[in-house]
Amino acid sequence: MSSMYEILKKINGLPVAPVSLGTDQQNEILRQELPFKVLEYESGREHNGWIVPDDWQVIKAEIKKDGKLIYDGKVNPLGVIGYSTSFNGKVDLTELKKHLFYFENSPDDLVYHCDFYYKPHQRTWGFSVPYNLYKDLSEGEYEISLETKNTKGKMKALEYTHQGESEKTIIFNAHNCHAAQLNDGPAGYVVFMEAMKRLKERKTKYTYRLVIAPEHLGTVFYLIDLKPKEIKNFKLGIFLEMVGHNNPIFSLQESFNGRSLIDRIAHHVLKFKSQGYWSAPYRKIIGNDESVWEAAGYEIPMISLSRCQSVDFTYPQYHLSSDNIDIINQDKLEETVGMIMAMIDILEKDCFLKRKFTGLVALSNPKYDLYIVPGTDPSMKNDDLKKNNDSWYELMDRLPRECNDSITIFDLAEKYHLPFDQVYDYLKKFQEKGLIEFIEKDII
Repeated sequence: MSSMYEILKKINGLPVAPVSLGTDQQNEILRQELPFKVLEYESGREHNGWIVPDDWQVIKAEIKKDGKLIYDGKVNPLGVIGYSTSFNGKVDLTELKKHLFYFENSPDDLVYHCDFYYKPHQRTWGFSVPYNLYKDLSEGEYEISLETKNTKGKMKALEYTHQGESEKTIIFNAHNCHAAQLNDGPAGYVVFMEAMKRLKERKTKYTYRLVIAPEHLGTVFYLIDLKPKEIKNFKLGIFLEMVGHNNPIFSLQESFNGRSLIDRIAHHVLKFKSQGYWSAPYRKIIGNDESVWEAAGYEIPMISLSRCQSVDFTYPQYHLSSDNIDIINQDKLEETVGMIMAMIDILEKDCFLKRKFTGLVALSNPKYDLYIVPGTDPSMKNDDLKKNNDSWYELMDRLPRECNDSITIFDLAEKYHLPFDQVYDYLKKFQEKGLIEFIEKDII
């Protein structure tokens, strides 16, 4: 199977859209990696005002002046704005500029324009051009030859399920419809695909489902075709994008209420496993399909994980033609997989604890050998050693009273500000000594 980076190289530059040949080509590349189920939705179908678009292709896209070609919009998938209509005719400079889109702060880039994906009633024709070309246009008459083709087609969603012992399901979601964008969309789904590959040979307590589909549109129609009983099993989820560029800090957007189990787990993992992170409430960093999963009647807690630099700034190449394979950092992809797998480990390993002894146990007695001197164990890493020491001492003092059938390992890790994996390993020793019992009950 291909690496995450190799998959991104294969789909780099494809002319994808909600419904297009490029998207079909992308889906086939992904299906070579995992046996995705393909779900289809006919063009023109409507739900709550959302409409499945037509299949859209650009046949010809030229701007000429004085018989000389000055711009070919087919050279780059972003050269014609998404779902542009056709136009053939002559216009003056003033009229032409009304149909040109650019980004002045990155003068050599083309802009990703997607408004008409969602607004078929507002379509017009247009080109995305470098600002350096735009600013040098001179007065005169321009000949436009823009031919696009709209035909009835089928929007497709990809679904892959890793079946667990329980039908309770964790949703992973990323979008696949941004033309010539790799970090914004594909970087998210290749991370999830890698996580799913690592789960293939693993027996899990919960079921994990990856859904890759056009932003908003795909998940809207994906959900309405599912039976209520299946949706009821969707307990929490993660949306992922913008995780491949060279920003060491993660950004965590919380779920609608910000207090769900997946919020708690994400904060915990990022605190102890990442190089750093910042967080903000629901829809305060960026808006994607989390709003579909969290919508009224579904209300599935969904966090969003990315590497946005701030509330007001995502990353320099966002929605530009420079969002390509050149900005993808393989180490950042791998680090993100690590975050996802650490979250899965908490979900899978967490359990309730039951005490099997009465009275005070001499933890330092060789019979138990459970007394630890924090700071001397090389596995106990924390930048703030003093805080780590105090936390371990406090946990040892209070642990016997805590194991009362109503608290989980993750609850203890949170309460005492300690990494889950270290607390889990420590409590396994208690279990091996017959002092506590792990009670395997669903935590979601």
